[in-house]
Amino acid sequence: MASSVVTSMHAVRGYFRYAHIDGLIVSDPAVYARLPKVYRDESRTQGLDRLELIRFLQVAQTLTVHHGALAFLLGINALRASEAAAVRIEDYSETLRGHRVIHLVGKGDKPATMPVTVPVLRVLEACRGTVQRDA
Repeated sequence: MASSVVTSMHAVRGYFRYAHIDGLIVSDPAVYARLPKVYRDESRTQGLDRLELIRFLQVAQTLTVHHGALAFLLGINALRASEAAAVRIEDYSETLRGHRVIHLVGKGDKPATMPVTVPVLRVLEACRGTVQRDA
């Protein structure tokens, strides 16, 4: 309820602010309006704990190599789902300063380069092997 009021008040405040800037009103009456405090339940925004992540990775690896690779990219490298799903073999074939890196397009279509950890690299290489055998 409080978050709905806050959302509505942002529109009202913006309306009066622009009316004041444009000289349509002498003063902005919404400038002193206090917004209700919105309490967020932190437990809903947390990620997996250590044991949940381990179990997630184990289950994904039992399904297929591809599921395991996707799970490792999501869980270990913390990629977004769209970033992880778009990874191709060419994206992680480069080495920079002694570390294998992955090239991807991040949030806002920004190119990003991040190191690939050894466990993730092992799973990706296993996935690469199945792709080459299938071809």
